[in-house]
Amino acid sequence: MTNNRKENSFIDLHIHTKASDGTFSPTEMVEYAKSKNVVAVAITDHDTVAGIEEGLIAGKEMGIEVIPGIEFSTEIDDISFHIVGLFVDHKDKTLLELTDQIQNSRHNRAKMIIEKVNALNVGPEITLQEVEEVASGLIGRPHIASIMIEKGYATKMDEVFEKFLVRGGPCYVPRFKLKPQEAVSILAKMNAISILAHPGFIPIGYNFDEFLEDLKKFGLAGIEVIYPTHSPDQRKFFRKLAKKFDLLESGGSDCHGELSGGPYIGRTKITYQYLQKMKDRFGKK
Repeated sequence: MTNNRKENSFIDLHIHTKASDGTFSPTEMVEYAKSKNVVAVAITDHDTVAGIEEGLIAGKEMGIEVIPGIEFSTEIDDISFHIVGLFVDHKDKTLLELTDQIQNSRHNRAKMIIEKVNALNVGPEITLQEVEEVASGLIGRPHIASIMIEKGYATKMDEVFEKFLVRGGPCYVPRFKLKPQEAVSILAKMNAISILAHPGFIPIGYNFDEFLEDLKKFGLAGIEVIYPTHSPDQRKFFRKLAKKFDLLESGGSDCHGELSGGPYIGRTKITYQYLQKMKDRFGKK
């Protein structure tokens, strides 16, 4: 077990970098965490582990504990569920093959979105090359949006999404997604810790009991209780679910760098004891 001083230190178990749709490199993210006196972070980029190696090196150099992770975007019946994996093996062949498949689908999606943007004829054309230069990793909608801002389609990120890129918008393109059961199963097979991320985004009235009971069969280990937009009542509700289904409690800022008013690392107060409980249950060091 950790000493009281470490248990009361702050951590963040849900962070994104430029390897997916964040604006900070893994090194910059670790540097920022250190500046906010956060002692441990999990790099959980969307559907990729490309930023982990750099993050681990930076963490070792700066004395910050970096947990290798991933966030899978999954879906059932048009309802989105995100599954965070912690302590993943970022060199696992099966995982890398899967992320390559998802990366290819993202690349094709980006091309289709760009075609839709240009077909609107409401601003200067954008190119895939421009977006790739901004992304420096997996291409996400924020990377396309940043080029659109540069070219005058809108003045800020939220405006681009509302006008063009939101689900149902004129330039929206759906993409390949796993089912949550598939993501949890993949993580369980590599002895990673799977967490249901930001459950507060799941539609009101959804049958959590049935859903969590099903995911437990595939290896679900935890639920994200502490999250920036979770109200006190939501945190209380998700804590009850965690206790009912013997799930670990997790938490994180979901920081994407300088997007949507971020970065948020250090604002969401999550103590090291949450991470220690995970380590104790799963035998992690």
